[in-house]
Amino acid sequence: MLTKLRPFIMKFIASLAQHIDVDPNNITLIGLTLSFFVIIFASIESLKIMVPIMIAFSSIADMLDGAVARVKNRVTVWGGVLDSFCDRIEEFNYLLSLMILGVDSLLLYFVMLISFLISYLRVLGEKLGVKVEGVGILERGERVILILISSLVIVVSESYGITIAKIVLLTMAFLGIITVIQRLYHIFKALSKS
Repeated sequence: MLTKLRPFIMKFIASLAQHIDVDPNNITLIGLTLSFFVIIFASIESLKIMVPIMIAFSSIADMLDGAVARVKNRVTVWGGVLDSFCDRIEEFNYLLSLMILGVDSLLLYFVMLISFLISYLRVLGEKLGVKVEGVGILERGERVILILISSLVIVVSESYGITIAKIVLLTMAFLGIITVIQRLYHIFKALSKS
């Protein structure tokens, strides 16, 4: 869904990236490091308010690394591998922080499983020569936004936050299942034509 807005978002990110003179891989690693701080802050009662802030900063780093690589002509195959590898760890860390904040672990397990299946289908499709980016209603950008919203409502309202977060995550799981089906069908259709 956010793929439709990507040209506008990337235009802003690209203009910001022009002013950054840091190796893109270092930006990737900064985003990864911040994702571990998400877990630490979730574990400390007085610092819980920092969880959504760290998720936001980690996500911004994730958007910037690729933009800086393109703008500064530093795109490498290794950079793509590192970015994708770190993305999986970051998303796991974000979801783990929600469990520490009190969200049901079984629900988070299903959200995590579906999230990894969505990512895996993209990799599998592209390995088979099928472009999967932009297919489905719940890509990584949407997932991170929903996780961010979940963390925000929990730290803002202890009494209703967990309930609202569960609703958001159930919605995420439902949309994720639809996305898995959409991607499987897209890959099946593309392979049937070849």
